[in-house]
Amino acid sequence: MKAVSNTTPLIYLAKGNLLYVLKELFEQVYIPQEVYKEAVEAGLAKGYSDAQEIENACGAWIVARTINIDLGVIMTQTLEERLEIDRMLRGIHDWEIEVLSLAIELDADKIIADDRAFIKVVNSLSEVFKGELIGTGDVLDIALMKGLITQDEYTIFFDCLRSAIEWFE
Repeated sequence: MKAVSNTTPLIYLAKGNLLYVLKELFEQVYIPQEVYKEAVEAGLAKGYSDAQEIENACGAWIVARTINIDLGVIMTQTLEERLEIDRMLRGIHDWEIEVLSLAIELDADKIIADDRAFIKVVNSLSEVFKGELIGTGDVLDIALMKGLITQDEYTIFFDCLRSAIEWFE
């Protein structure tokens, strides 16, 4: 099963010491170079330990890849209006465009992402991306059902995440 991940799920799972769950579920997870830059290079520059954990997984079971397709061309072939394409891509990051491009290129089964604007774009392009979009919560739900994590690990992760989100609000 091929999975392509966006930045946020990698960071959340690494911060929660649960990054290994992706390896157990997918064996290999692909990321575009822009996600690598954001999750690893920018994180290491700021001294984040989760960035080191993600870097350690890169080359082992996280595979950073360059993109060989142009999402704009694919979308132009699929969608009639160029204005519609520009409107759809406005508000998402370059690395998210690369995540979608890589998922299409690899004919991935899953995209792992949490950003609402990106999810909206992916969901509106079902004729372009045929796989399933899941979030960090879905990954942990599956891991819990398969016995890869305990109920305590699951609860602690979401309690910490909820606290972090409340801190930013």
